[in-house]
Amino acid sequence: MLAQCLNANKDVVIPDKTDFIIPTAFISLKVKNPDIGRELIWKTIVNSERFAHSIGQYIDPNEVYICVQRADYKAKDILDLIYSRIALAANKTIAGDKSPNDIMNMRTMVESRIVDKTVKIIHIVCDIRDLMISLNKTGWANDFDNYFPRIWSSSNLYLKYEMEREDSNYLLIKYENFVAAPSQELRKACRLLGVEYSDTMLLPENRNNRYRDVAHHANLYKPINSSSVHLFQNNISKDVLEKYEAQAGEALRNFGYI
Repeated sequence: MLAQCLNANKDVVIPDKTDFIIPTAFISLKVKNPDIGRELIWKTIVNSERFAHSIGQYIDPNEVYICVQRADYKAKDILDLIYSRIALAANKTIAGDKSPNDIMNMRTMVESRIVDKTVKIIHIVCDIRDLMISLNKTGWANDFDNYFPRIWSSSNLYLKYEMEREDSNYLLIKYENFVAAPSQELRKACRLLGVEYSDTMLLPENRNNRYRDVAHHANLYKPINSSSVHLFQNNISKDVLEKYEAQAGEALRNFGYI
Protein backbone atom coordinates (compact mmCIF):
# COMPACT_ATOMS: atom_id res chain seq x y z
CA MET A 1 0.00 0.00 0.00
CA LEU A 2 2.77 2.43 0.91
CA ALA A 3 4.68 1.64 -2.27
CA GLN A 4 1.60 2.16 -4.40
CA CYS A 5 0.74 5.45 -2.73
CA LEU A 6 4.27 6.64 -3.50
CA ASN A 7 3.98 5.29 -7.02
CA ALA A 8 0.98 7.58 -7.49
CA ASN A 9 3.20 10.61 -6.91
CA LYS A 10 3.90 12.58 -10.08
CA ASP A 11 7.66 12.32 -9.49
CA VAL A 12 8.05 8.73 -8.27
CA VAL A 13 7.95 5.35 -10.00
CA ILE A 14 8.19 2.04 -8.17
CA PRO A 15 8.12 -1.04 -10.42
CA ASP A 16 6.77 -4.38 -9.25
CA LYS A 17 9.09 -6.22 -6.87
CA THR A 18 12.37 -7.48 -8.30
CA ASP A 19 14.60 -10.47 -7.58
CA PHE A 20 18.03 -9.42 -8.81
CA ILE A 21 19.37 -6.92 -6.28
CA ILE A 22 20.89 -9.47 -3.91
CA PRO A 23 22.47 -11.52 -6.74
CA THR A 24 23.91 -8.30 -8.20
CA ALA A 25 25.40 -7.40 -4.83
CA PHE A 26 26.82 -10.90 -4.36
CA ILE A 27 28.45 -11.02 -7.80
CA SER A 28 30.00 -7.58 -7.39
CA LEU A 29 31.51 -8.69 -4.08
CA LYS A 30 32.73 -12.14 -5.05
CA VAL A 31 33.66 -11.88 -8.74
CA LYS A 32 36.71 -9.66 -8.89
CA ASN A 33 37.15 -9.65 -12.67
CA PRO A 34 34.95 -6.75 -13.89
CA ASP A 35 34.46 -8.19 -17.39
CA ILE A 36 33.19 -11.50 -16.06
CA GLY A 37 31.22 -9.82 -13.29
CA ARG A 38 29.44 -7.39 -15.61
CA GLU A 39 28.42 -10.21 -17.93
CA LEU A 40 27.08 -12.26 -15.03
CA ILE A 41 25.18 -9.29 -13.57
CA TRP A 42 23.58 -8.39 -16.89
CA LYS A 43 22.51 -11.98 -17.57
CA THR A 44 21.22 -12.35 -14.02
CA ILE A 45 19.11 -9.21 -14.22
CA VAL A 46 17.51 -9.77 -17.61
CA ASN A 47 16.94 -13.49 -16.98
CA SER A 48 15.58 -13.11 -13.47
CA GLU A 49 12.11 -14.53 -12.98
CA ARG A 50 10.46 -11.17 -12.36
CA PHE A 51 12.31 -9.04 -14.90
CA ALA A 52 9.46 -8.88 -17.43
CA HIS A 53 6.94 -8.03 -14.70
CA SER A 54 9.06 -5.40 -13.00
CA ILE A 55 11.78 -3.22 -14.52
CA GLY A 56 11.33 -4.90 -17.92
CA GLN A 57 8.17 -2.83 -18.28
CA TYR A 58 10.34 0.29 -18.42
CA ILE A 59 13.70 -0.68 -19.94
CA ASP A 60 14.72 -3.53 -22.23
CA PRO A 61 17.66 -5.95 -21.87
CA ASN A 62 19.86 -3.85 -24.15
CA GLU A 63 19.38 -0.77 -21.96
CA VAL A 64 20.26 -2.85 -18.91
CA TYR A 65 23.42 -4.01 -20.70
CA ILE A 66 24.44 -0.40 -21.42
CA CYS A 67 23.92 0.57 -17.78
CA VAL A 68 25.94 -2.39 -16.50
CA GLN A 69 28.80 -1.59 -18.89
CA ARG A 70 28.86 2.17 -18.26
CA ALA A 71 28.65 2.18 -14.47
CA ASP A 72 31.61 1.60 -12.21
CA TYR A 73 31.91 -2.06 -11.29
CA LYS A 74 30.04 -1.66 -8.03
CA ALA A 75 26.56 -2.95 -7.32
CA LYS A 76 25.33 0.39 -6.05
CA ASP A 77 26.58 2.32 -9.10
CA ILE A 78 25.09 -0.22 -11.48
CA LEU A 79 21.72 -0.14 -9.73
CA ASP A 80 21.76 3.65 -9.49
CA LEU A 81 22.20 3.93 -13.25
CA ILE A 82 19.54 1.31 -14.01
CA TYR A 83 16.98 3.02 -11.77
CA SER A 84 17.78 6.44 -13.18
CA ARG A 85 16.97 5.01 -16.63
CA ILE A 86 13.71 3.60 -15.27
CA ALA A 87 12.76 7.03 -13.92
CA LEU A 88 13.56 8.60 -17.28
CA ALA A 89 11.48 6.00 -19.15
CA ALA A 90 8.54 6.59 -16.81
CA ASN A 91 8.89 10.37 -17.11
CA LYS A 92 9.46 10.59 -13.37
CA THR A 93 12.20 12.18 -11.27
CA ILE A 94 13.16 9.18 -9.13
CA ALA A 95 12.66 5.42 -9.21
CA GLY A 96 12.49 3.11 -6.24
CA ASP A 97 12.30 -0.56 -5.45
CA LYS A 98 10.05 -2.59 -3.20
CA SER A 99 11.45 -6.05 -2.63
CA PRO A 100 10.60 -7.18 0.90
CA ASN A 101 12.62 -10.40 0.74
CA ASP A 102 15.84 -8.42 0.23
CA ILE A 103 15.76 -7.44 3.90
CA MET A 104 16.68 -11.03 4.78
CA ASN A 105 20.01 -10.50 3.00
CA MET A 106 20.90 -7.21 4.63
CA ARG A 107 24.51 -8.21 5.33
CA THR A 108 25.21 -8.61 1.61
CA MET A 109 23.56 -5.27 0.91
CA VAL A 110 25.61 -3.55 3.60
CA GLU A 111 28.91 -5.09 2.49
CA SER A 112 28.31 -4.14 -1.14
CA ARG A 113 27.33 -0.59 -0.05
CA ILE A 114 23.95 -0.82 -1.77
CA VAL A 115 22.54 0.69 1.39
CA ASP A 116 24.52 3.62 2.76
CA LYS A 117 23.90 7.21 3.81
CA THR A 118 23.37 8.30 0.18
CA VAL A 119 20.49 5.87 -0.39
CA LYS A 120 17.01 6.82 0.77
CA ILE A 121 15.39 3.98 2.69
CA ILE A 122 11.76 3.87 3.81
CA HIS A 123 11.46 1.04 6.29
CA ILE A 124 7.92 -0.08 7.10
CA VAL A 125 7.21 -2.52 9.93
CA CYS A 126 3.98 -4.15 11.02
CA ASP A 127 3.24 -5.96 14.27
CA ILE A 128 4.37 -9.52 13.53
CA ARG A 129 1.36 -10.91 15.38
CA ASP A 130 -0.99 -9.28 12.87
CA LEU A 131 1.36 -10.00 10.00
CA MET A 132 1.29 -13.73 10.77
CA ILE A 133 -2.48 -13.79 10.26
CA SER A 134 -1.99 -12.29 6.80
CA LEU A 135 0.92 -14.57 5.90
CA ASN A 136 -0.85 -17.73 6.97
CA LYS A 137 -3.79 -16.86 4.73
CA THR A 138 -1.58 -16.83 1.62
CA GLY A 139 -0.79 -20.54 1.78
CA TRP A 140 2.82 -19.91 0.80
CA ALA A 141 4.05 -22.21 3.58
CA ASN A 142 2.46 -24.34 6.27
CA ASP A 143 5.08 -23.80 8.96
CA PHE A 144 5.50 -20.00 9.16
CA ASP A 145 4.62 -20.11 12.86
CA ASN A 146 7.77 -22.04 13.67
CA TYR A 147 10.35 -19.65 12.24
CA PHE A 148 9.11 -16.49 10.52
CA PRO A 149 8.69 -14.28 13.63
CA ARG A 150 12.37 -14.88 14.37
CA ILE A 151 13.35 -13.85 10.82
CA TRP A 152 11.12 -10.78 11.05
CA SER A 153 12.76 -9.76 14.30
CA SER A 154 16.40 -10.16 13.30
CA SER A 155 16.00 -8.72 9.79
CA ASN A 156 14.12 -5.59 10.80
CA LEU A 157 16.33 -4.91 13.79
CA TYR A 158 19.46 -5.23 11.68
CA LEU A 159 18.17 -2.84 9.02
CA LYS A 160 17.19 -0.30 11.69
CA TYR A 161 20.57 -0.66 13.40
CA GLU A 162 22.57 -0.19 10.20
CA MET A 163 20.56 2.78 8.99
CA GLU A 164 20.59 4.63 12.29
CA ARG A 165 24.32 3.91 12.68
CA GLU A 166 24.95 5.40 9.25
CA ASP A 167 22.98 8.55 10.14
CA SER A 168 21.47 8.00 6.72
CA ASN A 169 18.49 9.12 4.67
CA TYR A 170 16.26 6.74 6.61
CA LEU A 171 12.61 6.83 7.63
CA LEU A 172 10.91 4.23 9.81
CA ILE A 173 7.15 3.98 9.38
CA LYS A 174 4.95 1.74 11.48
CA TYR A 175 2.08 0.25 9.49
CA GLU A 176 -0.29 1.01 12.34
CA ASN A 177 0.59 4.72 12.18
CA PHE A 178 0.35 4.72 8.40
CA VAL A 179 -3.21 3.37 8.25
CA ALA A 180 -4.30 5.62 11.14
CA ALA A 181 -2.92 8.82 9.58
CA PRO A 182 -1.84 8.06 5.99
CA SER A 183 -1.44 11.64 4.84
CA GLN A 184 0.81 12.43 7.80
CA GLU A 185 3.09 9.43 7.15
CA LEU A 186 3.14 10.03 3.40
CA ARG A 187 4.19 13.62 3.96
CA LYS A 188 7.18 12.32 5.93
CA ALA A 189 8.07 9.96 3.10
CA CYS A 190 7.77 12.71 0.51
CA ARG A 191 10.03 14.97 2.55
CA LEU A 192 12.65 12.23 2.68
CA LEU A 193 12.41 11.69 -1.08
CA GLY A 194 12.39 15.39 -1.87
CA VAL A 195 9.07 15.30 -3.73
CA GLU A 196 5.81 17.16 -3.26
CA TYR A 197 3.00 15.47 -1.37
CA SER A 198 -0.48 15.36 -2.91
CA ASP A 199 -3.76 14.01 -1.53
CA THR A 200 -4.21 12.21 -4.86
CA MET A 201 -1.62 9.70 -3.62
CA LEU A 202 -4.29 8.35 -1.24
CA LEU A 203 -6.91 7.61 -3.89
CA PRO A 204 -7.45 3.89 -4.69
CA GLU A 205 -8.04 4.66 -8.37
CA ASN A 206 -4.47 5.94 -8.65
CA ARG A 207 -2.91 2.60 -7.69
CA ASN A 208 -1.36 0.44 -10.37
CA ASN A 209 -3.69 -2.22 -11.74
CA ARG A 210 -0.96 -4.87 -11.72
CA TYR A 211 -2.26 -6.32 -8.43
CA ARG A 212 -5.98 -6.09 -9.11
CA ASP A 213 -6.40 -9.84 -9.67
CA VAL A 214 -4.16 -10.88 -6.75
CA ALA A 215 -6.40 -11.99 -3.88
CA HIS A 216 -4.05 -11.03 -1.03
CA HIS A 217 -3.70 -7.52 -2.49
CA ALA A 218 -7.45 -6.84 -2.67
CA ASN A 219 -7.25 -4.11 -0.02
CA LEU A 220 -4.97 -2.06 -2.30
CA TYR A 221 -8.04 -0.95 -4.20
CA LYS A 222 -9.99 0.15 -1.16
CA PRO A 223 -9.61 3.30 0.94
CA ILE A 224 -6.85 2.97 3.52
CA ASN A 225 -8.26 1.72 6.81
CA SER A 226 -7.11 0.16 10.08
CA SER A 227 -9.24 -3.00 9.89
CA SER A 228 -6.14 -5.22 9.99
CA VAL A 229 -4.67 -3.64 13.13
CA HIS A 230 -4.74 -5.70 16.35
CA LEU A 231 -6.54 -8.61 14.70
CA PHE A 232 -4.32 -10.94 16.70
CA GLN A 233 -6.11 -10.04 19.90
CA ASN A 234 -9.21 -12.02 18.95
CA ASN A 235 -7.89 -14.38 16.27
CA ILE A 236 -4.81 -16.06 17.70
CA SER A 237 -4.72 -18.47 20.61
CA LYS A 238 -2.66 -17.68 23.70
CA ASP A 239 -0.15 -20.47 23.08
CA VAL A 240 0.50 -19.34 19.49
CA LEU A 241 0.90 -15.72 20.61
CA GLU A 242 3.44 -16.86 23.18
CA LYS A 243 5.33 -18.66 20.42
CA TYR A 244 5.44 -15.50 18.30
CA GLU A 245 6.48 -13.30 21.21
CA ALA A 246 9.20 -15.72 22.29
CA GLN A 247 10.73 -15.60 18.80
CA ALA A 248 10.25 -11.90 18.11
CA GLY A 249 10.24 -10.33 21.56
CA GLU A 250 13.28 -8.12 21.06
CA ALA A 251 11.89 -6.45 17.94
CA LEU A 252 8.36 -6.22 19.35
CA ARG A 253 9.80 -4.29 22.28
CA ASN A 254 12.17 -2.19 20.13
CA PHE A 255 9.36 -1.09 17.79
CA GLY A 256 6.99 -0.40 20.68
CA TYR A 257 4.51 -3.23 20.17
CA ILE A 258 4.82 -4.66 23.67
